[in-house]
Amino acid sequence: MWKRTGLKRTALFYRTFTISILSLAVLFLDLADGSPSSAWSAWWRYEGISGPEYWGKINPDWTLCEKGKQQSPVDIDPRSLVYDPNLRPFKMEKKRIDAMLMNTGRDVTMAIREDPSNYITILTGPFSYRFRIYQLKIHFGTVDNAGSEHTIGGQSFAAEIHLIAYNTDLYDNYTSALASPHGIVAIAIFAMLSEKTGNEFDVIGKEFENIRFKGEKRNISQVLLADIIPKTDHYMTYEGSLTQPGCQETVTWIILNKPIYVTKIQMRQLRQMNQEETPGSILLGKNIRPTMPLNRRTIRTNISPEAQSKECSIKKELFYTVGEKYQGLSTKKTKITTEEDANKESVDNISETDADKEENMEGKIE
Repeated sequence: MWKRTGLKRTALFYRTFTISILSLAVLFLDLADGSPSSAWSAWWRYEGISGPEYWGKINPDWTLCEKGKQQSPVDIDPRSLVYDPNLRPFKMEKKRIDAMLMNTGRDVTMAIREDPSNYITILTGPFSYRFRIYQLKIHFGTVDNAGSEHTIGGQSFAAEIHLIAYNTDLYDNYTSALASPHGIVAIAIFAMLSEKTGNEFDVIGKEFENIRFKGEKRNISQVLLADIIPKTDHYMTYEGSLTQPGCQETVTWIILNKPIYVTKIQMRQLRQMNQEETPGSILLGKNIRPTMPLNRRTIRTNISPEAQSKECSIKKELFYTVGEKYQGLSTKKTKITTEEDANKESVDNISETDADKEENMEGKIE
């Protein structure tokens, strides 16, 4: 058994190493041919010598990936969260749009079609500008407990969905906004396992099996993005960066305090996707950047320290508690026996599910 496992790991190492060397060779050929942008776009990956550790070392335009002081993702320590009563709930237009779902070879991206009928605006929240949703990205791992980019107290989740929007009050397009202050808002939604989902994510998930290889695309019509977002007004927010090259530090992050639910089948389909155009290539799983240093940044939250549940009658301990010194949050655990009970909570919950049981940790403050 050990020999078989060792052989598999050795084969995977050499395959990854070979692809990295080939991509590096292609990179230098493209650079010599005078097409730097497409060359760098084809080069970077999540493993090997094209992985996150090297993003900022070779391409001078990606220096922030290595030397930036406001990089994302980060680990969110509940004990250091700062309660800000002035953080308003954000609002998002509720309309159906058309989009293109694609396996990029690095992640699964859903690009919103550039048409006025597809424009979705995000308002209020921790910002005073209007933002238009540009794309949705799905990041995931090879196992259920290591698939999110952001983590909570060191805890990871099965996947993380990003809704990325750009500032239309200040900038004409996404590219200009990405390079400029207050340019981008990214809404992060943790994904947890459940047998039933019942949300608009299922509309996207139906196409996963049709984009198994890099470059494959599927049109998606009349998807309601607002229904992908969990019903909650509570979130955490901080100033950070893109989690992919060039790691621009122009992003305001909103991490929702409630997960979305996905099925095991959907996660399996995601993990069966390939990084290349042909069968036998390295699978797409673990397309997550490691957490980066917080570097004295403040992570604020609008989860009220006075919040109390009026709907749920079961006795429970609370997961978040306001710290006396910093008005931050400390951790306690709780169990909610059924998913129905969890859905009855008037405050939000972050939960952890494995094959045998589901343990919910409430996003509520004493």
